[in-house]
Amino acid sequence: MKKFWKISLGVLLILIIVGGAAAYHERHKIRRYLLVHQQYQKTDILRSSQIKLNLRPALSTKNTTATNHLTMTYRRELHQLPTGPQHAKVIVNPYQTSPLSGLILVKTAAKTRVTLTVHGDRPATTITKKLSGYKTAHSVGVLGLYANRTNRVTLTFTQKDGQASRTTYRLKTGHTPKGIGKNTLKTSTPQQMALGTGHTKLTFAVSSQGYTYGLDARGKIRWYSTNKISHIFKQLSNHHLLILTKISPDEHKYNALRETDFYGRVYRQYNFSGLFPTRKDTHKLATNTVIHHDAIELPNHNLLLTVDDGSSKYVEDTMIEINYKTGKIVKVIDLKRILPRSAYTTYTGTHRPDGKIDWFHQNSMIYDKKRGELIVSGRNQDMIFAINYKTTKLQWILAAPQKLPSSYQHYLLNPQSKQFRYSGGQHAVNLIHQSQHHGATIELEYYDNNVPVTRGKTKQSKQWSAGEIVTINQLHKTVKKTWSFGKTLGKRNFTNIVGSSYAVGKGNTLIGFGYADNGKRSEFVEVNRQTNQIVFDVDRTKFAHGDWSYRAQRMNLYPGSATVSLATITTSN
Repeated sequence: MKKFWKISLGVLLILIIVGGAAAYHERHKIRRYLLVHQQYQKTDILRSSQIKLNLRPALSTKNTTATNHLTMTYRRELHQLPTGPQHAKVIVNPYQTSPLSGLILVKTAAKTRVTLTVHGDRPATTITKKLSGYKTAHSVGVLGLYANRTNRVTLTFTQKDGQASRTTYRLKTGHTPKGIGKNTLKTSTPQQMALGTGHTKLTFAVSSQGYTYGLDARGKIRWYSTNKISHIFKQLSNHHLLILTKISPDEHKYNALRETDFYGRVYRQYNFSGLFPTRKDTHKLATNTVIHHDAIELPNHNLLLTVDDGSSKYVEDTMIEINYKTGKIVKVIDLKRILPRSAYTTYTGTHRPDGKIDWFHQNSMIYDKKRGELIVSGRNQDMIFAINYKTTKLQWILAAPQKLPSSYQHYLLNPQSKQFRYSGGQHAVNLIHQSQHHGATIELEYYDNNVPVTRGKTKQSKQWSAGEIVTINQLHKTVKKTWSFGKTLGKRNFTNIVGSSYAVGKGNTLIGFGYADNGKRSEFVEVNRQTNQIVFDVDRTKFAHGDWSYRAQRMNLYPGSATVSLATITTSN
């Protein structure tokens, strides 16, 4: 009898496995059919349900699990450590993707507060950070090590009564990858740079597709990731980083949106399916990168992403909002529903090898919390515009009027000077000085490539690129340019594509001339807006083709505490 039940159970299991495999195969066939035979709302515009099917974001816990395994090891080691700074456990690259980071585990007899010092070559490159709270068990995160040297890191332990002691540890690091290229310091005036308290702010060269790294005030690399990163390297409100990387290192496309930090811990990861119809044969599917240029955090902590929506014809003209906790798509914004139909049906400004039409090429966006508006930049329309985020209704357009239908002309902002020069192929739109502006006035900073694609061509076009600031009165529909820097640098710093311009503090702006010399050089320039004096200037050369620096960003290595939490990460956090 027992034998009978064993055989029956075995047969049942086989049937379940075979049935499950058959069902999976059928679902896979159905999905491929739906990807090829796409459903359209109207001509050239996919249904939102089709776009959701095309992209299919899914939460992945693989890398979070690996992070938790390492954290559990460090938690156990800290618990087992003898008391005393001399017994500390020192780990370089504790989470295996951030070679210039470290972790110091140490116990003290009395409750102490720790101050961290990463010794630099000069005072301006010495990084200091005070940790919060008095404890006996410390897990101190170390960021800002130099590559290829034995670094000195000092911990100062201060008791509540003010009694202090110091211990210096040595952390040895290896060479940086050759693909990073060569960084040559041209100018550095640290006392005039925006370096933050304790010199914790670095200049980050954000890669188009390759190595992202951070430079100190002397142009030395003090942080980099071994993860290949494409375009997106942002700080979230919880102080974590948001990066676009590969699902696995051997893949060609970048389809993993990862929440991580400067140590390399992984908190969340959203994997995307980019299996899209090809332009030449819409019955054939090819893998594509879904997210292409930008991602921002909305006030509700959901993520807004610029994406390819899976169309067989058009690219880089759609946004999706995904739920932060689940990865589910909760909103789709197709720019073909907002801008004139002629903009995409008659576009001839650029051509792609795959034959698809890149009529808008959205490269940045910023959310205006005060007004509930989204401001969008599109390179190939030479256009910046604002929409009401809830309704997606157009509010205004900053662009030259050429090739814009009469029904859209009333959205145009009117320049307050006759010499106003419209941007061409611009990047990195950003709101600045928000606390200084009330009512209908906003101030925008952006990088003007000065390469008109569709509209706004002048004799000055392609002669230089510049960081620029404009003031916009949305009620009166006026625009006034208040600052520009780049013209004096001339053609040497003209960039046909990529680039950024960000206010960084101390009245300074950091400009990234990412595609200088036709992509053979990137240059990072910090300039004071009042005097136009350059206070920091680095040339980057000898990097791999395609790995030019998409943006230059000034970011704080320690936006929060320097204590590395040894708690287990859960995706519900």
